[in-house]
Amino acid sequence: MEIGNFKNYCIFVFIFSLIFDLVFGEPHRILHPVVITGKAVGKLDSLIKRGNKFWEFLGGFLLLIFGLSVYLLPYITLKKIIYFFYMRLEDEIFFVLSFILDVFFLKSTFAIRSLKDHALDVFSALLSDDLALARKNVGKMVSRNVSNLEKPHVISACIESVAENLVDSVIAPLFFFSLGGIELAIVYRVVNTLDAMFGYKNEKYRFVGFIPAKLDDVLTFIPARLSFIFILFAAIILRKDAKKVIRTFVRFRKSTQSPNSYIPIAAFSGALEIKLEKINYYSIGDFELPNSEKKIEEAVQLMLLSSLLFSFIFVLPSLFVFHLNLFCF
Repeated sequence: MEIGNFKNYCIFVFIFSLIFDLVFGEPHRILHPVVITGKAVGKLDSLIKRGNKFWEFLGGFLLLIFGLSVYLLPYITLKKIIYFFYMRLEDEIFFVLSFILDVFFLKSTFAIRSLKDHALDVFSALLSDDLALARKNVGKMVSRNVSNLEKPHVISACIESVAENLVDSVIAPLFFFSLGGIELAIVYRVVNTLDAMFGYKNEKYRFVGFIPAKLDDVLTFIPARLSFIFILFAAIILRKDAKKVIRTFVRFRKSTQSPNSYIPIAAFSGALEIKLEKINYYSIGDFELPNSEKKIEEAVQLMLLSSLLFSFIFVLPSLFVFHLNLFCF
């Protein structure tokens, strides 16, 4: 079998990656490329000289290059090794190894099951009237201070994270995979990871995180806007009020500092008919703050359906059209 000519190879890689994610979730932290990259970049960050704008900008650029190297080079190197031995030994075991490698690395760039599980951990804690545990669980999803959040803002923070990560952790990486293969999905995942780590407008990261943050804004621009379409479709299927989704989106356009994050948040706000609010930063939706933890369940359903609709309406047709060949070097 000529691996490079295996028909629809990339489609099978995507389907198996999706199944792996939905059934098993994330790989162990020791093996997860995102975790490994984050830890490696975090150690390098401590070496960057602060107090000089030029060195901080340069440091941010070098962090990005280093992060890409940590994540991308092992994948490319292993692919070339497998392909080298396959072409010389013509043993089908190398085809299987390549398939496993591709499934693993593609899966590492997106996370549907993990997003669902984190949200339902918050839901379960609230269902048990354990606000302290709910705060702890939602603290794993957001970067804000959650220690004093009351129940409505805990629910809001959870749903905001589900909405934003529908774009950052599902739609965007799969969008880039659809257009340019696993390598491009990895590039997006590294940029997004560094933005999450360093994209803060404080003294420590204002200049270091500038390049990752701006690059993330650019790369997420189209996926964020695509997300609105699929959230709207999902809302209609779930018998939500489509007019309220559209009205909330139009009414609260550009309500966040990020040029992209307001889109899924506004769509979820309209679909669930709740206000989503980050205290002192934004308040989206002409509704009341959520008081029922069941809104988290609804948000998870909306996220799951939006993810599946995007996978089967956008990703799979794109793979057919572009005929990605994951064995091209």
